[in-house]
Amino acid sequence: MTSTPNHRRSNATAIRASADPAGSDATYAPWQDPTRLGLVALWLGLGSVAALVAPKGTADFDAGLVTTLVSAPFSGAVNPIFEALFNSLGVVPAVYAALLLPGAKDQPRIPTVPPLAASFALGFFALGPYLIAREPRTEPVARSSLGWATRTIFESKVFAGFNAAFAAFLITYAAANFTSDAAEAFVAMWRDQSALACVSSCDLAVLSIAMYGALAEDMRRRGCYDGAKAVAFCAVPVLGPCVYLLTRPLLPE
Repeated sequence: MTSTPNHRRSNATAIRASADPAGSDATYAPWQDPTRLGLVALWLGLGSVAALVAPKGTADFDAGLVTTLVSAPFSGAVNPIFEALFNSLGVVPAVYAALLLPGAKDQPRIPTVPPLAASFALGFFALGPYLIAREPRTEPVARSSLGWATRTIFESKVFAGFNAAFAAFLITYAAANFTSDAAEAFVAMWRDQSALACVSSCDLAVLSIAMYGALAEDMRRRGCYDGAKAVAFCAVPVLGPCVYLLTRPLLPE
């Protein structure tokens, strides 16, 4: 029997829906997605580190640490490993913004901008619940349909290049100043002196692990998904996702 054009279109729609549940009319249920349950475990694990593992009574030390980081950046006054790590927590949320904002429209559970903005200060503590609850958006998006900031800033190769350059500088700075004494001092901070150092390092690790889902979705949205490349970009924390932003295809106008 010969298929009609309408019948063929219906079959194609059904195939797309089965391949991408988020693109169908069915409501996406994050609690049924093992990757989202993994994000829940990461979020709870990070909270457990902050509550149970991080050293206590370090508020004064941490306040002085932040003051020095702001007033005398990269002067050698702060452990170079921690300083590179701490500044990386400004780069990673910017990368997440560039990955997530093109798929931010009509998110039904949590709006995108508030957790993204809060993540610059609170990291995965703020971003985790959004990544857990958000609906995937893998369909192509026209650049003209995006908001001004997303279209002009976060889609910009200048923005991507700045983040990549700063990430490369942070890695270079940490490597150039890495010594056994610096490593021992960082371990002492992590273990005994600074809750900020302990939680920040774990936060960066969790944000880097969770990056794969957002990056892979953005690749699908742009029609360039490659699982091996997505893993490769995420395998180099901070710098790898920045390089992806620099090399990813532009959205169609």
